[in-house]
Amino acid sequence: VHVKMADEAVCVGPAPTGKSYLNMEAIMEAIRQTGAQAVHPGYGFLSENKEFAKRLAAEGVTFIGPDTHAIQAMGDKIESKLIAKAAKVNTIPGFDGVVETAEEAVKIAQEIGKSPLYSVTELLIV
Repeated sequence: VHVKMADEAVCVGPAPTGKSYLNMEAIMEAIRQTGAQAVHPGYGFLSENKEFAKRLAAEGVTFIGPDTHAIQAMGDKIESKLIAKAAKVNTIPGFDGVVETAEEAVKIAQEIGKSPLYSVTELLIV
């Protein structure tokens, strides 16, 4: 329905997403063909791809979505949690760093397991 309602539609490739909606070059070519000034990447696919946002910026095309910094922050769960904490957003208590070894994971799980919110069993399963 959205294609039928559009003023203009461009096929960006065959059904496999790797040959169409994930093919940045095919989308960039469609942008050039149509003279598009802005792109909304939809949900999923390239909406969280900072490289795509950079390529659009390099072509002078507006990316209708989060900027590359926000995309990077959302993609890194530790970074996004630290940003949320800094903004005083309530977060689930837990470890905010990188777990290097299995032994470290067990130790962290035991510490967090002391919280009334979790049991050690639940943490190790998750």
